[in-house]
Amino acid sequence: MSDYLNHQKNNRGSGLKFSLSLLAIVAIGAVIWVIFLADDGAETDFTAATINDTAESPNVQAPAVPVAETIVPSFDVVRISRNGTGVIAGRAEPNSDVIIYAKEEPIGSAITDRNGEWVLLFDEPLPTGPTELSIISKTQSGFEIASSDIVIVAVPERGDVDFNSDDTDGVVAILSPRSGNGPSRVLQKPKNVNLVSATKGLSLDALDYTDNGITVVNGSAEAGATIRIYLDNEFMGDVTSGEEGTWKFEIDKKLASQEHVIRLDQLLLDGNVEVRISQPFNPYIAIDKDRATGDVIVKPGNSLWHIARKLYGSGYQYTVIFGANMDIIGDPNLIYPGQKLNLPLEMLK
Repeated sequence: MSDYLNHQKNNRGSGLKFSLSLLAIVAIGAVIWVIFLADDGAETDFTAATINDTAESPNVQAPAVPVAETIVPSFDVVRISRNGTGVIAGRAEPNSDVIIYAKEEPIGSAITDRNGEWVLLFDEPLPTGPTELSIISKTQSGFEIASSDIVIVAVPERGDVDFNSDDTDGVVAILSPRSGNGPSRVLQKPKNVNLVSATKGLSLDALDYTDNGITVVNGSAEAGATIRIYLDNEFMGDVTSGEEGTWKFEIDKKLASQEHVIRLDQLLLDGNVEVRISQPFNPYIAIDKDRATGDVIVKPGNSLWHIARKLYGSGYQYTVIFGANMDIIGDPNLIYPGQKLNLPLEMLK
């Protein structure tokens, strides 16, 4: 009996020890889980949730605000009669007010259409001599925008004998950058300037000067014609006239403050008659076209009749050339290659 009781007591003690050991193991495991695994899991869950939230949140961007393009007012058409009145057209901001100035005095205003186009017809004559035209547009928001280009208009004296003739000594209008840097463009020139007529359209229209010492030569000629440029008899280069009959050439040479001569040589399409224009000028001073001279160089096979027909449109005009070169030509039937004949510009008036 005592042995049985002892055995049962020993079993209880062993069971209690086992239970306590198991409880201790569970407690230690719980502590380890709380310290290590629970924090890691919570952090992992939070991080994952954060990533998911970030991935699922829509990428919303603020709508781009459109940048309005500023349209600078510009000249497209300038047509001035000999009495100083005319029509001017151009472009500016759509539905804006456009004011045209002559020598800083307004000569008229217009309102652009939805395409930004405007037209002004004015009856108040421009003064004789050179006049600077400019534009200021006023947008609907109240901003004022000045034109980047100006137009220089030269109106002849109204007391001239040929005042009523549009074919001689007419109006000239040249578009030029307000800053003075950049090429100029002829918007209007007389229908029949003698020099231009006699040289089949070859002309020197304007000289511009850049800040870095480049001289920009602007001119006109028959479309596709090749022009050879000389400065003080030194060859500068060739240029080809474009489809609109205009050309531009840059002389990359610093000019001394003295008189120079620019020369233009052009071969007509058949290559038989060479036309030459020489224009004296001083840098940064407007060219005096009255000082320009025109010549024709006799080529093999040329005759006065042939030259007159090419230059003036009629062979019968050979008498005009002969009369202006009697000191060179002894017999109108005998001219020689290499002879330089003066074009009788003054006799064409």
